Amino acid sequence: MADERGKCELPLSRVRTIMKSSPDVSNINQEALFLAAKATEMFIQSLAQVSLEQSSDKGMLKYNDLAEIVDGIDTLQFLQDIIPKKIKAREFFEIMKKWEEENGGDSDT
Repeated sequence: MADERGKCELPLSRVRTIMKSSPDVSNINQEALFLAAKATEMFIQSLAQVSLEQSSDKGMLKYNDLAEIVDGIDTLQFLQDIIPKKIKAREFFEIMKKWEEENGGDSDT
C-alpha cells in the first residue's frame, strides 16, 4: 500500500465502477472517489496486519488467518459471506444431516 498521502494504489477506475454499481449512487466526484479508495486501502492494510499478528506463521498470511479474524471480531462480521471459514465436505454433510434431523428430514422447507 502507498505511504504517500496523495497516492492511491487501488485503480480508481475500478473503485468508481464498484461504487457506481450501487443503485443509490449517481455521481461520484474525484475527492469522494479518492477518499473511498484510500480508506479501502487502509482497511485492507489494517485487516492484513491484524491477521498476520494473530497468525501462527508470522512470515506468511494465509486465508484461514483472515477467516479466523473475520469470524472472531464483531466489527468484521459483515465480511463473513466474503471470507467464510473453510470446512471440509465431510463436516458440511454432518451439519446438513443434523439440520435435516432437527427439521423433520424435509430439506425443502
